[in-house]
Amino acid sequence: MKPVNHFHNLIAGISDASRIKTARARQLISLDNHAEPMTFILHDGIAAAYRNSDQLLLKYFKAPMILGVNELVDINADTFVKAYTTIHYEIMPSKNVLEVINHESLWKDISYVYMYGIKQLLHAHKTSAGLSTYELIRLNLMALMSEDEDLRSQINVSDYIQEKTRISRSRVMKILSDLRNGGYIEVNRGILITINKLPERY
Repeated sequence: MKPVNHFHNLIAGISDASRIKTARARQLISLDNHAEPMTFILHDGIAAAYRNSDQLLLKYFKAPMILGVNELVDINADTFVKAYTTIHYEIMPSKNVLEVINHESLWKDISYVYMYGIKQLLHAHKTSAGLSTYELIRLNLMALMSEDEDLRSQINVSDYIQEKTRISRSRVMKILSDLRNGGYIEVNRGILITINKLPERY
């Protein structure tokens, strides 16, 4: 479960309204023009993080969200953000974020944000390493189904799987079609509605 209250507490402590910007749907936000590690704060809307090297989808995320609060890991050159809806966001140096956290005693809140981030990374590894095509699709279907309903209702299921796995679109569509015909999933206009018990093997 996302620790929403801790995200709100942290954002309230570090945010400066004068830095908040707006991006339209499909607008790309790059961090690699900054010389120092930066933190991305999503105040409103839905966005997605992609790997720069191959445009692999890493994660859709819904506000409130914070990425990159780590002076030891510089995500600037490795990651870019794409707005999925109109969003309001803020970018500030990670070292400044950590200074505010220390001054305002927000360590409990940032600890929960870190723990949530680690949980997401572990889940991403589990759903990508050494798996067959069907296993990848099956696990990503379950991952999408576990997302917040507001977020899931705006994400095309085949796009989600294809961008996260790089499996060919035709293969993704074929397996999704077979699962729909078998009554294992319900998809309406590209949106995943429900999952019944998915078969272990295809």
